[in-house]
Amino acid sequence: MRIDNNARIPDAPEPGQAKSSSPAVAGSGSGLASDTAKLSIGQSAVQTLAAKVSDVPEVRQERVAALARAVRDGSYQVAPEQTAEALIVHMMQAPAA
Repeated sequence: MRIDNNARIPDAPEPGQAKSSSPAVAGSGSGLASDTAKLSIGQSAVQTLAAKVSDVPEVRQERVAALARAVRDGSYQVAPEQTAEALIVHMMQAPAA
């Protein structure tokens, strides 16, 4: 939506006065404009993308298993900075009690 800084805002009627049919705000054309949204891709493309997303597992089991093995055998190393950053991010996202 484009905002016209030069548009004139019609004056409000005095209390007790009937509304007059004043011209519409500049740039609106027929008076009341309605916003519309249109996808630039077709509905079938949206459905295809949605199907692809639903096929992707929420948890990547291979990655989880590899991390579990690394933790078990002691080879999983995390820098203190990474831990601190993760804690801060988590605290920033947590809802206030």
